[in-house]
Amino acid sequence: MKSKKSLNNLFDSKLFSLIISLVGAIVIWLLVVINVSPQTTRVIKDVKVVIDNTVPSQFGLEVFGESEFTADVTVSGKKYQISSANLSADDIIVTAVTTNVDSPGFRTLQLKAEPVSQNVDYTISSTSIKTVDVYFDTAKTVQLPIEPAIETGDFPVVEDGFSCGDITLSESSVTITGPSTQVNRIEKVVAKCKLDKSLSSNLTVEADVVPLDDENNSDFEYLSLTVNRVVMAIPVLRVKDVATSVTFKNIPDAYSVDPLKYSVSPQNAQFNVFVDEYDKTTSCSVGTIDFKSLSPTNNVFVFSGESTDVVEGTVDEFVVEVDMDSFSEEYMTLSSETINVNNPDDKTYEISNFNKSVVIIGTEEDLKSITKDMIKVDVDLSQVEWKAGETVSVPAIVSVNSPTCWIYGNYTVEISMS
Repeated sequence: MKSKKSLNNLFDSKLFSLIISLVGAIVIWLLVVINVSPQTTRVIKDVKVVIDNTVPSQFGLEVFGESEFTADVTVSGKKYQISSANLSADDIIVTAVTTNVDSPGFRTLQLKAEPVSQNVDYTISSTSIKTVDVYFDTAKTVQLPIEPAIETGDFPVVEDGFSCGDITLSESSVTITGPSTQVNRIEKVVAKCKLDKSLSSNLTVEADVVPLDDENNSDFEYLSLTVNRVVMAIPVLRVKDVATSVTFKNIPDAYSVDPLKYSVSPQNAQFNVFVDEYDKTTSCSVGTIDFKSLSPTNNVFVFSGESTDVVEGTVDEFVVEVDMDSFSEEYMTLSSETINVNNPDDKTYEISNFNKSVVIIGTEEDLKSITKDMIKVDVDLSQVEWKAGETVSVPAIVSVNSPTCWIYGNYTVEISMS
């Protein structure tokens, strides 16, 4: 009886009645919203546009340039169905239709908006944009040399009395990737540097790397360059009248300390000298003489003025005569057994011809001490293109173990390949 009385008291409570009424009202409101709520519209902002590349990819085409687009999508449905709590941009897909894209160029693509899920109770009524413009092309990659290009006003690159040396760049080439149609237009690539006055000293400056077409236009789009800027070094030369000299290579040790005597005609000439070396430059080399080409019977060498830094048009050629009066020649015959062969691939071969005499140059006194054991012959087979059954001539490096003597001439051996 007590329980029944408590229950009666609960229903008689004003607070309990209020709670029951509130819950009932909420239930009735939900039923009205779900079943009776009128249709409404909502704009969903910034829905990402997806470019369908299924068909273009079959023709090797891809998108270049702008490819990130968004659209505002208007949806219609019951308020609770299209509320921000139930519907977001992730629930809608906007596709740029590419079914007719089968060749390079700009295409205006129609947009199609659809729900991600097929079972929805709302409809998509419109999009803020109907089309997007997209560029399609096949991709191409090329590697091209970079050429220096100095821009000036109405003044020369260097001041009067100076000249410009060979310009160097920190990168000699660039790899360019982009749409084939545009890559094929590239005629050359330059590193552009603009001067505001003529130079009288060396200059190091950053330069922009720019592709150009055959009309020197740079109106390219969608290109990707591995190098966009390089460091350009512009050497400046100044004319100086100095003594002429010659350079030697493959020098025996004794003549590095006590050089051979020689004469150059003309003895002096005007040369283009680097400005930062101008004060300390007292002579300029007109050429290089290899000791392998030097003997008592071959001691006069002629060098063209065009191959030197001599001022253009002042000297046509330089004649160098090396004093070889105290030197003699001696011939020594070597057999193939004396040859050291570098054969890293362990190939089968036969030296078919090396019963040759080598020419040794030195003073008569120094030549008396030379023996066959002091002559070394080296042959390298690592770079030989091997074809069984063929015989090829391979360079032989001949040297003598002496600080005062050297080997004259160049030699080869015949190698028969098995």
